Amino acid sequence: MHSDNEESKRVLALRAANAAVTKSDTWFTRCRGGERVAAAFFIYLAVLACFQQVSPVKIVLMFAVPVVIIALGNLETIKGRRWTSYLRDWLASGLILIAYWEIDWLATGHYLTDTQNNWLVWDRVILYQLGLKQAVESMGPVGPVFLEFCYLLLYSIPLFCLLLIYLNKRRPLVDRFYRVFFLGALAAYALLPLIPIQSPRLFMPGQDLPIYSSVFRKINVYVLEHLDISTSVFPSGHVGVAFASFWGLYSVLPEKRALWGSVLAMALMVFTATIYGRYHYAADGLASVGITTVAWRLASYWGRDD
Repeated sequence: MHSDNEESKRVLALRAANAAVTKSDTWFTRCRGGERVAAAFFIYLAVLACFQQVSPVKIVLMFAVPVVIIALGNLETIKGRRWTSYLRDWLASGLILIAYWEIDWLATGHYLTDTQNNWLVWDRVILYQLGLKQAVESMGPVGPVFLEFCYLLLYSIPLFCLLLIYLNKRRPLVDRFYRVFFLGALAAYALLPLIPIQSPRLFMPGQDLPIYSSVFRKINVYVLEHLDISTSVFPSGHVGVAFASFWGLYSVLPEKRALWGSVLAMALMVFTATIYGRYHYAADGLASVGITTVAWRLASYWGRDD
């Protein structure tokens, strides 16, 4: 009887969350909460660009992005169909890539060398004195290959979380996931233009690298060389996305320990891969873990699912 009551309460909560979206009646509230967070972030980048040497054309484009997000959100809410609502769920995750690449327009090419030297010392303590490198390589290429594979899968994690939400019939709470996800990941992204740090892989080329190579590492390096940004690596965007995904899924499916636990394990592997593969300093990942955790707590005070 108790379980039936709990299930009834859950169903009513889901229906109420779904109704909250459809009742929105202003241009701003017709957008989902996650979309508002994303729009605010893009406005922040555009304003920041006004104080840097960014071309007027790019600044106009940067201001145009949040306008498009809000306009499309309003259009879909008013004129959309069931399939467009589903499409809206899945396409929203693409905003994280647009946000990341747009940050590259704010690159200065000047890095905090003294800070990088200090963080490099700390990383070598972790790699050698604390034994991270030895532990990863203790079974030959298995550990390094696995970490590179996890690193490669990073941007599929939000989509995987969305799939889990659908499979567990919590689709009305998709926006709760995105609120936590965007608040955490984009808060980390917001610091990238302010704290210019170069990847240790580029700062000290050829040093402290993994002794085993693999096709996954070659793909990762290729992607970083052709699709990555040069603005900064602090905080870690990869770790930010991974842990923001975990906290977002935990917010929607707190009782599903096996599910959010698997995403947490994946996030930890991504964090480890960033240090071992010399893609990031440990400080980069630690900052992202802290930022996304604070964002999750702040999102918990947001209120109803609107």
